[in-house]
Amino acid sequence: MAAAATSARLPAQDSAQPAGAQAFAACRSCHTLGAGERNGIGPNLHGLFGRQAGGAPGYNYSAALKASGLRWDEKSLDTFLSAPSKLVPGTRMVMRVDDPARRAALIAYLKAQTAK
Repeated sequence: MAAAATSARLPAQDSAQPAGAQAFAACRSCHTLGAGERNGIGPNLHGLFGRQAGGAPGYNYSAALKASGLRWDEKSLDTFLSAPSKLVPGTRMVMRVDDPARRAALIAYLKAQTAK
């Protein structure tokens, strides 16, 4: 009973965290989230929201992503994650998240985990 009462007080975004964490498991082989963590095959995502695409220091982004003019927010990430090479032809990002609910959970998780 106490668990139900606790859950009822959590913000709506918190309810997406387990699904978002599960969705991020597929991303973890290329990306890290924490401040100061290393880049992997993909860049570290700390401070992602509001950042210019291709703009994190220390990572060798594709010319296509650097020239895309994108600034990362919920909408641009949703579009990018649904079809990266469609939005940015020439990007090296190949993973896509087809399910809109899974994408939404992933984006909410990323927003919470990568905040400065």
